[in-house]
Amino acid sequence: MKKGKKRLIIGAVAVIAVAGVVAVAGKPGTQDEQIPQVQVLSAELGDVEQMVDASGTVASDEQKTFFSPVNAQIQKLSFEEGDTVKAGTKLVEFNVENLEKDNEKAELNLKSGKYDYSNAVKKSKKAVKKQSEAKDNVKTLEQKVKEQKDYVASLKTQLAQVNAQAQRDAQADARQQAARQQAEAQAKEEEMRRQQEEKNQEIQRAYYEALTTYQNETLPDYQRELGQLNSRANQALSAYNQAETTYQMAFAQWELDQSEENSQALSDADQARSDAQISYQQAKDEYENMKNQAPQMPVMSDFANQTDYGDFVSDGTSDADLSDEPDADASANTSANTSANTSGEGGGSYVAPDTSAIENALEQASSDLAELQSDLASEKAMAEADPSSLTKEEKEKMNITNNLSELDVKSVEELVEEGKKGIIAEFNGVISKSAVQEGLTVTQGMELFTLQNTDKVNVDINISKYDYDKVKEGQKAEITMADRTYQGTVTKVSHIAVPNEKGTPMISAEVRINDPDEDIFLGVDAKVKIHAATANGVLTLPVEVVNIGKEGSFCYVIEDGIVARRNITTGLSSDTLVEVKEGLSADDQVIADLGVLEEGMPVKALGETEGANEAEGVSEAEGTSEAEGASEADSAGETEEGTGGTGEGADE
Repeated sequence: MKKGKKRLIIGAVAVIAVAGVVAVAGKPGTQDEQIPQVQVLSAELGDVEQMVDASGTVASDEQKTFFSPVNAQIQKLSFEEGDTVKAGTKLVEFNVENLEKDNEKAELNLKSGKYDYSNAVKKSKKAVKKQSEAKDNVKTLEQKVKEQKDYVASLKTQLAQVNAQAQRDAQADARQQAARQQAEAQAKEEEMRRQQEEKNQEIQRAYYEALTTYQNETLPDYQRELGQLNSRANQALSAYNQAETTYQMAFAQWELDQSEENSQALSDADQARSDAQISYQQAKDEYENMKNQAPQMPVMSDFANQTDYGDFVSDGTSDADLSDEPDADASANTSANTSANTSGEGGGSYVAPDTSAIENALEQASSDLAELQSDLASEKAMAEADPSSLTKEEKEKMNITNNLSELDVKSVEELVEEGKKGIIAEFNGVISKSAVQEGLTVTQGMELFTLQNTDKVNVDINISKYDYDKVKEGQKAEITMADRTYQGTVTKVSHIAVPNEKGTPMISAEVRINDPDEDIFLGVDAKVKIHAATANGVLTLPVEVVNIGKEGSFCYVIEDGIVARRNITTGLSSDTLVEVKEGLSADDQVIADLGVLEEGMPVKALGETEGANEAEGVSEAEGTSEAEGASEADSAGETEEGTGGTGEGADE
């Protein structure tokens, strides 16, 4: 609405200015009389109050959901959803007959708890006795385990001595076998090294061929296609920005004149903007997908499927077998063990001694030791573990549980009293979300209804990106609902922007109604005017003479008889006035409307009365209508950068 008001004012002034210029130019006379005359004004001291307009929904700032305090049937319900109720009104009455049964159940639970306590005490005494017996058994078992360990150790010593002698006897035969195996392994290693060298050369050739293809073909093709997609995305973004600008211009024209033609133009511009946005997103997605599919440069590891000596490893030969200087003694010992276990079959001429009797005795002794150790561990665990006896704290806890059961018995009696009291409204409000009716049986804790406070009411509003920085907590506001107006205060401003149904980011805020009354309806729409800021006794200009360009705000003045552009610094703005902080003084002659004139042209100031009369006379003489003059002025104004008022849309 603000942009529309400025355009109407400028159009009217343009009619006067153009008519004035034509009237003077049409009269014969001196050279002085041929200079165009324009209407001028001066900056004046005044007050500017910046207002922020918004709309929102009336909502309660406090609400309470009531739950059933008892398991009972609703005997009487004194409201319906949407009713207004007064504080102290009895809203729900319960039938409390069934609560007596709950009281009996609570008494039985109390008796059960006392029996549990008695049983736990008896089990505790039995566990303490069992632990004492386990402590006595631990000492006996520890002695038996020690004796059995000594016996097992002696058997292991005998077996080790026999095996050591057998080891020494077999080493001579084993060394011969080790030397033969080592010679065979060295020959095989040399062959594998030769094969691996050939394979490495083949891998390098394949790698360099793949790298050349990647550098000369794959990567350039990918970069060229990625550049084309990027260019397409930039073109789609430019088209979207153009569609957004067209939509903003159509919206501004629709605000000025909500005719069917302008409404259709706005709808077409909105559809075009939506289509452009979809096209941009598709182009951007194609670019990002291609960007994520960048070809990877070949690496040597892609062509090397096995390490050096891989065939050796797969044949079962260990790294130790491939060493240049193997440990002869270790090889001999290994061969000796193998020879001893094979009893001379294919492993040499040595025959191992028979140690089966010692091994059987050792196996049985170890089994007996393990059994004794298991028994000892069990008895120790029993002796050292918590005897499951009741501590002082546990006994106290069980007493408390019994006391709680006693309280449960008492609480049922209290629930009967709660049921008799029913549910009473705690404040003035409106009933919402009611889920009950008379005769319905409810359970304790079941949600019944919600009461919204009508003495604490807010209006939830959304603020555009152009105004959110102007709104602060504590600012005063005027709230209009239907034919009623209330005073309010801004109590909360969100710091998160949320897109609305059109995708425009909006900031939510709350405005408290200071003096709500019985005429308040929750959930209805309300209009809000927020007193954002005030500047008193400052230099001001009408909004229609202030323009906004890429470099900031400016106006046109007469300097030495010439039209000159004057850059100014502005402050607060209202619907009619703009605060001028710098760039202008009170005695400067500000041109009301430039019309068809241009910067640098000679002009003369025209008094308001004289200019109006002359404009009217020329209009009558030539038969030019006011609408035709406005159209001509608008056409001329479109060629001047920033001409059209101080609204945000001028810059866009």
